Amino acid sequence: MELCYQVISGREYAKIPGRSVRKNGKICKEDVVYLGRVIDKEHHIFYNRERGIFSYNPDTNEYGTAPETYRSDEKADLRKKQKRILDFGDAYFIDSVLKNIGYTDVLRKIPYQNKDTLYSMVLYYILCNSANDHAKIWFEGSFASAMYPKANLISQRISDFLSSLGKPDTLSAFFDAHIEWIKTQCGDPAVLIDSTGLPNNIHFPLTAVSNHGGKISREVRLTTLVQRDSGYPLLFRTVPGNIIDLSTVTRTLNELFMRDMSADFVIMDAGYFTNENVEELYGANIEFLTRLSSKYTLYKQIVKEHLPSLKQKQNLVEYKGRYVYIKRIDCRIGYKEHPAYAYLGYDIDRASDESHKALKRANKEKTSASGLHDTLQEAGLFMIVSTLPFSEDDILPAYYTRQLIEQYFDISKGSSKMTPLRVHSEEAMNGHLMLSMIAATINVYIQNKTGKIYDDREEIFMTLRNQKCSMYQTRITTTEPQKQANAFYKLFDVKCPLYFDINGNELKSQFHLPKINPDDT
Repeated sequence: MELCYQVISGREYAKIPGRSVRKNGKICKEDVVYLGRVIDKEHHIFYNRERGIFSYNPDTNEYGTAPETYRSDEKADLRKKQKRILDFGDAYFIDSVLKNIGYTDVLRKIPYQNKDTLYSMVLYYILCNSANDHAKIWFEGSFASAMYPKANLISQRISDFLSSLGKPDTLSAFFDAHIEWIKTQCGDPAVLIDSTGLPNNIHFPLTAVSNHGGKISREVRLTTLVQRDSGYPLLFRTVPGNIIDLSTVTRTLNELFMRDMSADFVIMDAGYFTNENVEELYGANIEFLTRLSSKYTLYKQIVKEHLPSLKQKQNLVEYKGRYVYIKRIDCRIGYKEHPAYAYLGYDIDRASDESHKALKRANKEKTSASGLHDTLQEAGLFMIVSTLPFSEDDILPAYYTRQLIEQYFDISKGSSKMTPLRVHSEEAMNGHLMLSMIAATINVYIQNKTGKIYDDREEIFMTLRNQKCSMYQTRITTTEPQKQANAFYKLFDVKCPLYFDINGNELKSQFHLPKINPDDT
């Protein structure tokens, strides 16, 4: 089939001509299909809003995707001068860190063909918290454009890129490679599991109305496993927002086991505690620790029996400046009444705060004296259940390692671009979450290395970004790093080159002045 082409305002467009028919005495065309703007006429690659960049075979009438390595270069804007001064330190630093810790091996195993695009987008997700629409602007002013010149970061190709990353086979290959890397960093078999909501009004099957903790929203539910000792994420799963947390724990752990990673101890929130999950974990010989909701009969029985003897001298423990009464009680859990340990606690500061709020609320809502009394009696109480016999002094430090996963969610949503979701398909969402997980992993590594809270990463990157480089035809020279930048380089064992030799698309780091040939003098 021959396609028809026409030039409008200097751009060439294509269409499938259709067939001529006579209607009402006039000849007209039927089944005309407008393919859109011509990107590559020889290879039949086109662009329109509905399909993005795609291929079309006129012989078979089949549509396809443009190859991952296809860059769809735009014509150079002659009004725009090529930048010769680039932001250097931040992109070079992250690229060096990825290589030093061996994470480039993970990236190499992701089956996406244009590695320059992949590496560039990984740097963008780590360094910038802006929408992907701005990636091309960042890239043009960053040393990343010299390291990865074949990257294609125009908006539509980024959408195609995310969709390719989010394909099930690609996502699975990433998890396998990532977990293998984790094993080289830390062998801890204890994991944390929790979920978070990703607000989303885009219409696809994972978007659903959620009622989580009394908060109603339209969202996708993201369940994540984090390694306890390192704080690194292991994998994630997405489920519709109306799926309750308690039904996801066994499948998420099974996903981990399928990737040859064991877990012998699980720390989880109260939302995962059910008789079914208890039996599954006992059956798999997995120890666990969790908070117990006050709605359970076990909670009420223990409070009724042991609250009167809780506030005694021998039960008072200190944890990070807070004083808490804790009493350990033998108990039975699950359908089969497995032996376990319940820790009834009374947090003095929390009780004061909750009592104050209850009094204000009672005055405003005219709560009855009986209702207020019950509320005040429960203020500050909590219960933790464990299959392991922690001492009263150790139970809070053990349980509050859960904060690692809360910190991970903070890092992911705050500095690693997890939210807001700016995608229009499940595959693109999974690709976006993969990049966010990679960025969060590196940010956790930086946080662990610096011993600072994750917000300080911005100070690191801004300081490093102040170091520039100058582009020449055969060489890239770097400016002097500031004192603080040098400290970061030293801490992370990164050496800053004096200049780079350019050989085609390859850069060769040079740390000393070039030797002068005496014959040339």
